[in-house]
Amino acid sequence: MQSTGTINIGMKKAGEILDAGLFWRGNLAKAVKRRDFRGTLGGVLALSLFLFFYVWQHMQAVKLGYEVQELKMEKQELTNQYYYLKFQMYDVNSLTRVEKVARDQLGMVTPRADQIVILDDGTSFYPRWFSFWTSAMKKTDAK
Repeated sequence: MQSTGTINIGMKKAGEILDAGLFWRGNLAKAVKRRDFRGTLGGVLALSLFLFFYVWQHMQAVKLGYEVQELKMEKQELTNQYYYLKFQMYDVNSLTRVEKVARDQLGMVTPRADQIVILDDGTSFYPRWFSFWTSAMKKTDAK
């Protein structure tokens, strides 16, 4: 249990704390006589800081909104450029265009049947035993 002396000291401190904010409670005459503006100045300062940070935060949000909009526009421009370049690539690589360039600019012509030579490049899709087996089968069929 607490002693009454401790309670009295606590009550005095509570009274001093309440008297420090006389201006806030509407007792203006007493506050002016005692020149007790600490609570008022602290409140004005706290309110000013709150308003400053609120306005700053709002300005940052607006600024970021403009940056996002600008980046969206840049993304759209780059996407358009990508598809344009992709279209050009398909146009340049099309077989009809390659043939036209070969005929007009390089003077090439379609080869005649006697000019075509097909070389065996050694890469067969079938294993060697299969070609041996098919040639052996042809010999037996011929007999």
